[in-house]
Amino acid sequence: MAVRSPAFRRKFPLLVTGSLLALQPVATSFAVAAEQFDCQASAAGGWACSPKASAEKLPPRPVHSTSAVSSTIGAAPQEGQAAAEGSAATLVTEAEGKGLATRSADYSHLDWVPRDKLTPAQLAETGPYCAGAYVEPPRPGMDDDTPMEDAPTYISAKASRYEQEKQIATLAGDVVLRQGSMQVEADEANLHQAENRGELVGNVKLRDKGALVVGDHAELQLDNGEAKIDNAEYVLHQSHTRGNALYAKRQEDAVIRLKDGTYTRCEPGDNAWHLKGNNIKLNPATGFGTATNVTLRVKDIPVFYTPYIYFPIDDRRQSGFLPPTIGSSSDTGFLLVTPYYFNLAPNYDATLYPRYMAKRGLLMEVEGRYLTRSSEGQLGAAYLDDKEDERKLMSEYEKKRWLYNWKHIGGLDSRLLAEVDYTDISDPYYFDDLDTDLGVDTPTFVNQRGTLTYRGDTYTARLNAHAYELATISDITPYDRLPQITLDGALPFQPGGLTFAYSTEFVRFDRNLREGNFIDEDGGPVNADGTIGTPWNDTNISGLDRANGDRVHLEPGVSLPMNWTWGFLKPEVKYAYTQYDLTLDSTGKAAVPDFDSKPDRQLPIYSVDSGLYFDRKTQFFSKDYTQTLEPRLFYLYVPEEDQTDIPLFDTGEYTFNYASLFRDNRFSGHDRIGDANQVSLGVTNRWIEANGFERQRFSIGQAFYFQDRKVQLPGIDFRTRDDAQASVSPYALEYLYRFNRDWRITSDFNWDPDSHRTRSGSAMFHYQPEDNPNKVVNAGYRYRNDTIRFDQSTGNWVVGGGDFGVEGQPGFIKDYYKISQHDFSVIWPVVPQWSAIARWQFDYNRDRTLEAFGGFEYDSCCWKLRLINRYWVDYDEFDQTPSTTNDSGDHGIFLQIVLKGLGGVVGNAAEGFLEKGIQGYREREDQAL
Repeated sequence: MAVRSPAFRRKFPLLVTGSLLALQPVATSFAVAAEQFDCQASAAGGWACSPKASAEKLPPRPVHSTSAVSSTIGAAPQEGQAAAEGSAATLVTEAEGKGLATRSADYSHLDWVPRDKLTPAQLAETGPYCAGAYVEPPRPGMDDDTPMEDAPTYISAKASRYEQEKQIATLAGDVVLRQGSMQVEADEANLHQAENRGELVGNVKLRDKGALVVGDHAELQLDNGEAKIDNAEYVLHQSHTRGNALYAKRQEDAVIRLKDGTYTRCEPGDNAWHLKGNNIKLNPATGFGTATNVTLRVKDIPVFYTPYIYFPIDDRRQSGFLPPTIGSSSDTGFLLVTPYYFNLAPNYDATLYPRYMAKRGLLMEVEGRYLTRSSEGQLGAAYLDDKEDERKLMSEYEKKRWLYNWKHIGGLDSRLLAEVDYTDISDPYYFDDLDTDLGVDTPTFVNQRGTLTYRGDTYTARLNAHAYELATISDITPYDRLPQITLDGALPFQPGGLTFAYSTEFVRFDRNLREGNFIDEDGGPVNADGTIGTPWNDTNISGLDRANGDRVHLEPGVSLPMNWTWGFLKPEVKYAYTQYDLTLDSTGKAAVPDFDSKPDRQLPIYSVDSGLYFDRKTQFFSKDYTQTLEPRLFYLYVPEEDQTDIPLFDTGEYTFNYASLFRDNRFSGHDRIGDANQVSLGVTNRWIEANGFERQRFSIGQAFYFQDRKVQLPGIDFRTRDDAQASVSPYALEYLYRFNRDWRITSDFNWDPDSHRTRSGSAMFHYQPEDNPNKVVNAGYRYRNDTIRFDQSTGNWVVGGGDFGVEGQPGFIKDYYKISQHDFSVIWPVVPQWSAIARWQFDYNRDRTLEAFGGFEYDSCCWKLRLINRYWVDYDEFDQTPSTTNDSGDHGIFLQIVLKGLGGVVGNAAEGFLEKGIQGYREREDQAL
């Protein structure tokens, strides 16, 4: 094909029109049926235009009635019908007294399809409270990516007329002009050959790349597709948005500009909210729109103004302002967050979060994300010159507040994996005073970890460095692992079916305990001896708990796993060797005069694990099931060895449950290996449907002890623990029942046969239908009186839920550490579009409500509102010991408004406690997106 010159490219649509009209007699005063032509460059350098023979890719031919204009031209008179010699066809605008057709009352001119007429696939993509959806009808060329200058033009109409002197071609009746992906429809059109433009009148529709613009009158530039449509309405199908304008312009690059336009996601006829701007630009190529001098109107009442706004018109990313957050709190005063998103490249981006707080100043946060073929991660930083100085007398106070973090995971090659989770903060009060948008968890400490992992064919090696930065002033400083090296795997050969496995570790534990006194926000307290402040909890640490040092742990083992379809048997022997190299400060040595800096421990671990599988086909309520019975027997023997000369670096005691019956160590970590001579018996029963759905699972088990468990955590004497001297463990039960795929109940229960009391248990009911996740119900209860905890105020390990204080003295609290709580939460549609939201968490031991909130939600197709009244207990961490005064109840009323299509504008604070407090809330919100 010959290369087209710019001049020819501009004249190309007129050549098409000229070719169409050349087939008619010169100065024809009557109309003929319009043909469709396709023009291409000829070998001689000219143009070859021929009628389009194939109609597969063309707009469907209109079906004309016998009274239609084009059906009577050139046709022989039918019987009983006189041929009107010299009569001429009449165009729409020439019909006396006939005006243009009005736009549809049912909004079908905007491609609006009522909900009851949507297909199942279309209905699945439609919001639950939307009365319908914008559905773009299929048409030829709608997915055509051919550039406009290379695309042929197709023209169709019922009738046409050409005035050679004026060089005007007039088309009438279902006029369709298509070039590339753009298509224009109208009742009639005047094509001005000399001016290279077209004028369209009546029911004008311009379609292009998922956009529809409707108007009364339009001017079209025939060489490049520029158009201006008066009294315009528009629809963006993918984003479910619409609007109107004084006029709309389509540029050569398919960008649509609106003069005095509006933008909303509300349904036709509903203007619950809309944006109104002087100039609105919609860019299908980028997927975003912009507007200037914008007013947010609710029911035509202006509520917010911005000189500029950037908003999406499809799901692609683009640089621009994100929805702002506006609020107020006692810590920050007036709050305004105006995020700005930088779409830097397809695989990395950044977001700036300027957070203005009237009481504190401007907090600047920035987050960058990246994604490569072998890695992903994010970088974040924050800085604030804090104007709030209420805590300037408090220990570790900082006026310059900052945070930075880096999270990374990536493969250096096919076997080597690198991970980073590093966060640092300026002071331990950072998360108490400030919120963050950087995706950093806000617990009592932040991680500072880097890990390299190498995966071999039969082994895994890991190098880990893990430190902690405290985000509280009340917790004891944890141990850092600097470094930790592990090597785990199995030998590549298995003679006679034997498996030779090994686990090795070297780790350095280190921490710097806080010295001196903690001073509160009042600069005190002043003690009787004249000292100021109270000692840090770190000063309660004594003896071996103040040790630092190295630990080497080797654990080779050999097992003979035997598996059959009806059961399994696995005898195993392991040898655990642990060597320490310790240092202890003078305070610790004073409590341990016979301190051994290099203790070691050598222990064999013998176990036999076995089980059987029984199943049968059965029926229950006329439904077929496979019922299984899976008994399991586990024997464990570990000889006793005195381990009181070994400190605790990373070890605690597991809470008792069904799974703990089959562990070979009742302690986590390697600083304690529990002595054992016991047999555990358990059985599991399942009901499984033919499709694999597990309807029910029930497990029960118990351990039988042949000796007392003498190895305990420091400060605990086994002779003071009834459960350490018992000959049997509590009965451990676990239960799951799924009534269907929508609701289930889970429970665990541990009952002590010696004391005839429940040691721990829980039951939780959860309901959330798959086809209607808006309904959520959670009801549960949990009880525990067998916790093993470290008392930070005394530095001792304590068994069970004890009291606080001295009975009869002020501040005494009975069963302070026992857990006995119920938790109920619900989100339930009350009437269409209205839902009730509530949660109540109650502590029976202290006879108080821990958290309660209630409110309502209104949800429509284009906006959502939540109003919630909340009460919750706030634990004041500046009181370093538990008391009746450190649990203060707070109240708050939270209003959240979400304008769909723009995101949340007000009240994002409610998201946090709703997601944490109501199981299933996040699934409900994700389903609604």
